[in-house]
Amino acid sequence: MNDIANDISSSLGNRIHSERTLRGWSLAQLAERSDVSKAMLSTIEQGKTSPTAALLVRIAAAFGMTLSTLIARAELKGGGLLREGEQPVWR
Repeated sequence: MNDIANDISSSLGNRIHSERTLRGWSLAQLAERSDVSKAMLSTIEQGKTSPTAALLVRIAAAFGMTLSTLIARAELKGGGLLREGEQPVWR
């Protein structure tokens, strides 16, 4: 994977882990709520794989949010406004 893909996978994994931790859920609880295996969730959280949109939709739904909200939160990395030079560029 290229750098931006690695960054996105890592950011998504970190956000999913943060959302799960904020709720006090174990991997098993998120797996049950999202119908995604614990093994897959673990590799996603570690940024070792790039999850499909379908998996992300199921994970986001388990958190009670939309896919776009999950991605937006991952891109912000806990911050708010990003300056133009700090925003990721898709090509």
